Amino acid sequence: MPKIIIPNKAGKRGIGAGVWNLGAGRDPFGGPTRPEIPILDRLELLAAAGITYIEAHDVEITASDVPEAKKLMKRFGLQMGMYTPSFFADPVFKDGAMSSNDTAVRDLALLNAINAVDVTVDLGAQVMVFWNGREGFDFVLAKNGRDSFQRMVEGFNAVGKYALKKYGKNSPRFALEPKPNEPRANMYLSNVGEALYLISRLDPAVQPLFGINPETAHSRMAGLDYLWEVEMCLEAGKLFHIHLNSQDTTRYDQDLPFGYTEPLKDLALCVVLQDAKWDGILAFDVKAPRTDSTQDIADILHVSAANLQRLWNRALKVDRRKIAKFRTNQQYTALAGYLTSCLY
Repeated sequence: MPKIIIPNKAGKRGIGAGVWNLGAGRDPFGGPTRPEIPILDRLELLAAAGITYIEAHDVEITASDVPEAKKLMKRFGLQMGMYTPSFFADPVFKDGAMSSNDTAVRDLALLNAINAVDVTVDLGAQVMVFWNGREGFDFVLAKNGRDSFQRMVEGFNAVGKYALKKYGKNSPRFALEPKPNEPRANMYLSNVGEALYLISRLDPAVQPLFGINPETAHSRMAGLDYLWEVEMCLEAGKLFHIHLNSQDTTRYDQDLPFGYTEPLKDLALCVVLQDAKWDGILAFDVKAPRTDSTQDIADILHVSAANLQRLWNRALKVDRRKIAKFRTNQQYTALAGYLTSCLY
C-alpha cells in the first residue's frame, strides 16, 4: 500500500499513528458510539491511510500478540515506530504507578515497564514512551512530593539500567510524555520543563537513553506554547519522539486533526523541525471523534496527513534570510505578516 512520504525531511520520512487513534468513539463523558475494531485489524486501516510507523500500548498489542502483529506488519509494509506501557488503564494504578504510595504497586509498575522494554525490542521499535497517566494527586498532601519525585527517579533509573544491561547499544530510547492535567487534577511531569529536570536527576549512565515526547494538545491544555516546548527539547538534544494533533485552547484533551486550530504555529513548527534537521518520526496522536461512522473512521488520519504535507511544503518555501532580517531589525509584526503570507 502506498505510504505518505514527507519530502526533504532528514531521517525517517514516513509518518506514524497509534492503533488507539481508531477507537470506538469513547470520550471522558460517554461510552462507545461505533463497534470496536479489533486492534490487529486496525493495522490494515493504518496502512491504507498511508501510515508507515504504527504505535501501540502494551494492553493493545500484548507480548502474546507479537508474532501475529509482526506478520501483519510485514504484510502491510508497516514498522513499529513506538511502544508504550499503560500505567493508567488497570485499576491497580488508580493512584499512580512509579509514584504510588504502595510499594507493591511500584514494583508492578517496574515489572510492566521492563516487560515493555522487551516487547519494544521484539517489535523493532527504537523508542518506548512513558505517559504516566495516573502519576500525580487529586488532593493536597495525598502524596509527599519529594518522595514521589525520588520514586520516579528510581523507577526510570531501574528501567534504563535493565535496558543497558540486556541490550547495550541496541537498547531502545525512552521518551517521557508530559501532560498538565487529566486524568489527575495535578499531574507529575506536567510539562517539558519538569520532564527535562527529572532526566537531569537520573543516573549519568542512563541519562542518554531518556528524552521527551511532546504533544501539541498537552502543551495547549496548559496554556503553554507548543513550539517553545519543542525548541527546548531540541536545544537539550532530547526530542526523541513527537506527537502532532490540535487542541482548542485549554479544554479537555481533544486530539483534533493536526493543522486544524493553529495552522500558523504548525507552519512555524515545520520550519523549526526543518532547520534542526530533526530525523525522528512525525507521528499523530489524534482520535476519531464520536460523530464519525465506522466507514469514516480513518478521516482523522487523512485530514491530519494532508495538512502536514501542505504545511511542510509551505515551510520548505519560507525564506530563512527574510526571517533573519526581520529578527535583526526587530520587525516582529512584519515577520508575522510574512509567515501569514507563506501560509495563505
